[in-house]
Amino acid sequence: MLRGDRATALIAGAVAVVLVAVAAWFGVGVSSANPKLADVGAWLWTKARGKIVHVNGLSGEVDGYLNDKAGRQLRVVQDGGNVLLVDDRTGYVSRVEPSQLSVAQTRDFGAAGLQLAVSGATGYAVDPAAGKIQQIDPATLNSVGAPITLPGPLGAARIDGGGRLWVPVTAKGEVVPVSNGAAADPIKVGEPGEELSVTIAGGLPVVVNSRAATATIIGSDGGVGEITLPKGVAQAAKGGALTPAATEGSLVPILTPADSGLLVVIDTGSNSVLSTKLAADDPTELAELGVPQVLGSKVYVPDRSSGSLIVWDSAAGGRPTTLQVAREPGPVDVFVKDGLLWANDENGDKAVVIDPEGRKHDIDKDDADVPGPTSTPKPKRTPIPDPTRTDTDPDPDPVTTTPERRPTPTREPTRTPTRTAPPARSAPSAPGAVAARSGPGKVTVTFSPSDGGKVERYTLQTSGEGRSVPQAVDANGPFQFEFTGGDCAEEYTFVVVAHWSGGEVESEPSAGAKPCVAPGSPGGFTAKARNRGAELTWTAPEGADDATTYELTGAATNNGIKGTSFTVDGLKNNQKHTFELKARNAAGESPDVATTEVDLAYPRQQYKNASNNDTNTIIRPGPSTSGEGNKIPQGQYITLTVICQVKGTAYTDKSTGKSSDIWNRIESQYGNGYLNDTLVATPDGGGFPEAPLFECTD
Repeated sequence: MLRGDRATALIAGAVAVVLVAVAAWFGVGVSSANPKLADVGAWLWTKARGKIVHVNGLSGEVDGYLNDKAGRQLRVVQDGGNVLLVDDRTGYVSRVEPSQLSVAQTRDFGAAGLQLAVSGATGYAVDPAAGKIQQIDPATLNSVGAPITLPGPLGAARIDGGGRLWVPVTAKGEVVPVSNGAAADPIKVGEPGEELSVTIAGGLPVVVNSRAATATIIGSDGGVGEITLPKGVAQAAKGGALTPAATEGSLVPILTPADSGLLVVIDTGSNSVLSTKLAADDPTELAELGVPQVLGSKVYVPDRSSGSLIVWDSAAGGRPTTLQVAREPGPVDVFVKDGLLWANDENGDKAVVIDPEGRKHDIDKDDADVPGPTSTPKPKRTPIPDPTRTDTDPDPDPVTTTPERRPTPTREPTRTPTRTAPPARSAPSAPGAVAARSGPGKVTVTFSPSDGGKVERYTLQTSGEGRSVPQAVDANGPFQFEFTGGDCAEEYTFVVVAHWSGGEVESEPSAGAKPCVAPGSPGGFTAKARNRGAELTWTAPEGADDATTYELTGAATNNGIKGTSFTVDGLKNNQKHTFELKARNAAGESPDVATTEVDLAYPRQQYKNASNNDTNTIIRPGPSTSGEGNKIPQGQYITLTVICQVKGTAYTDKSTGKSSDIWNRIESQYGNGYLNDTLVATPDGGGFPEAPLFECTD
């Protein structure tokens, strides 16, 4: 029970009688009837204690808890005010009422390995083995509507910023969006059997296909883009690469555990791809790495082999640092909530919370000094230093001392020094943490300098033709090269060489990188109307190169357009037509598309009738000499409106001897219909239709 004064304890005890009856089904105890929990905080589970605690994210202090039976393995699903406890072995789910620190509802979903996806008022329970998806009300755990069944097994489903659930269907190589409990058309993201994972990045879904080494980005308007990942991603062990459920920004970390330790960070805003390799003294330890998370520019990778976090700054590069979380090796649950990163030792009493600047608070989950529901103040704690960054230790408290006085030493006769051989020069260590970031027409390579020895300079070796700038880096840095002149269709690896007086020391090869990024959306997309078509023009997007091609969809399709213009033919006149255009190259394509519309309305023109001296001119009902219609009286020349032209029966005018099979659809004061082109003073430019007129297509 939360500690407080005696009166509070009596009230809490009375309320607890009611709450225990609710909690008995699930077995969670009650600690307070009216706690005051921080708005910025998270719930953390401790298996050994059988306790779930709420931690203030700004101070790192526990401000409430619930008890359970020790040894039970529960998973906490939390979003805003929704706090759900899931027993993965049984499928039992319990909803915690934070305002009462009590269990409000429980439900047996009857599925081991149950997935719960919750966002605000939207929730889904997913049985991945059976392929069953049931929309639920997170506030009551009750079902909403009828369940959906998809071909199992299903991958981990996630809810995007618009409340849509995205479900990977491995059997078909698809991801299926579900809105309001109804499945929409699937999106193809791979071949059947390829491992898929979904990350919601900045509210939008990103689907990673490990075997194809691609990341499919689905835009807010439903557009689908793709980023090509390094080939090493395809070497992930069974189960595929590891990706987080969500990130708060545009960065998505992708980890390939096992022998390579490949860490890839894609930026869905710029389409750039950054990769590095995490090192380990024992390569088998790389298999102990868990799902990476990102906060700000830093990537946090849990390491079960030590109960710690590997921290790498994707913006600054350099060697990763280690942040110890648990007292001993074991799983560390890492997630981002409320703009803070949480790392929880589920088996022990330790955890940490980290802000975007890297400052951290250590958390003692066994802290029994928890405030009660009244205003009873908490005992004052011993002052502690300001929170420290994850990659540095706090400076010790300064201590002022008085130097000890020493007697003046007695002078001794000067001795001639004995000559000794100079110490042998030692070789420096290999440069480390080589990272490669793709960019438009280039790859930026960063590295950590060698330790020990005396390095004279660093140079860059590449796996293919190209140019590195600078040609050499001074021993004091900056520790960066820029590779240009490569082929976008090729993937390059890089080795940094440390030169010293005794020879050279090479780094391990980097992960592969392309000297290009997936292009963005074309700009200035316009369509100029022409008969039965359009002249399309646009400007190349950022990130485009000589190998960039364009895919046209909508009223016309073509997936291999070169250049920045294209002519469309074969459309129906007197209609509006819409076109969509996206750019792609060997690095991928953007989900954003450029859109334009053309209106092929008939360009009506006014001309006079012709050759009407000998007889009345008959306005025909169709483009032929048959049928009687209205007549233009003999000798009258009037202004006609010509709507369009069409091919029909050939006709020869006896007065002029001219012949034509072109007929004009006209409107006149004497009626509407068709006149042969020999009877209308249209421009005699030849061709069909005669510009600026359009062909009749209706």
